[in-house]
Amino acid sequence: MHAAVFVDFENLFLSLKNREELTGQRIRDLCLSILEHLKARLHADKVPMVLGRSYAAFDTYPGMEVAHDLALMGFDPQYVLTGHAGKNSADVQLACDVCRVLYRRPDIDAVVIVSGDRDFIPIARQVLEENRELRVVAIPDSTSGDLRMRVGGERFWNALELIGADLRNAHKPAPPVVESPGPGVALVAATTEHPSATATHPAVGGSVGGSVGSNGHAAHADEVVERAARSKAAIVGHIPVTWRTIDEMPHDAEIGERLQQCIDLILRAQIRHGSAEVWLSPFLKGPMSQHFSGLVHPERRALVNELRHRGVIRIAERENQYADHPYSVIVLDEAHAMVVAAHDRSKKREEVK
Repeated sequence: MHAAVFVDFENLFLSLKNREELTGQRIRDLCLSILEHLKARLHADKVPMVLGRSYAAFDTYPGMEVAHDLALMGFDPQYVLTGHAGKNSADVQLACDVCRVLYRRPDIDAVVIVSGDRDFIPIARQVLEENRELRVVAIPDSTSGDLRMRVGGERFWNALELIGADLRNAHKPAPPVVESPGPGVALVAATTEHPSATATHPAVGGSVGGSVGSNGHAAHADEVVERAARSKAAIVGHIPVTWRTIDEMPHDAEIGERLQQCIDLILRAQIRHGSAEVWLSPFLKGPMSQHFSGLVHPERRALVNELRHRGVIRIAERENQYADHPYSVIVLDEAHAMVVAAHDRSKKREEVK
């Protein structure tokens, strides 16, 4: 048996956004965790996903932040139009794609709809009438009662149960902290693109080749600190990282070397942009993607997460003066042994020259 999964991403995001028990969590990461565990459950039930689609206005938040991840997970992003009243066409496009699968893909035995919207009652009925398996994945108290009744309890999966245990048990954010940059100011990188990223980092997607010596770092240090003092936003909370850890990646002798290379890339980006702040989304898609081309995207993210677990970096949320959602930052500990070693390697490369 094979499954096709259709995700109304905006519906899932909004269903989680205002839940009190999820305060302090990054909702976009919770959504991705639900979808990842959904794929795993289908595979365990011997109904693997062979077709995946996700629907959202991918030119607005949160769509623009997750399109890349959804594509790599197999949920191909489908751009939907948004009207003046804010209502988009996701429901219509999703329903059309489900019908196309029903009548053109006899190899697909099950249809999974990730949404609790009442508008999907007609398409749910159509799936059942075509004698296909149906599953609806949604948040119970945000799901239409009529939809649940039509689908039946045995076909309804609670999306909250698909959130990883590590996310359900994550601690709430720490009290707000405002940091003042000093001589040890570290690289800062956001897990979402800051609105001014393009202007500050025009070459973020460029080549990462070459090395930067300690002399180059020292020459830019004062300027980097001064810029950080002017542009660094207040930290409004500390958040748990929801990416998978290095433990879920194959263990091999290259892990330590990859972590060192990751730190080197971060330091180079800091020097190249003349700023203490480097936004993680373009950093992952640019330097990390080019340098670690043999790894898949979740493995590259896992390297960053492993640095956090080892205390090389810490992650906080910053207030965003350009939008109504905060952005996350990674603060590199310049005093950490791995960072000191990275500076030593850079100094030796400069001496060889």
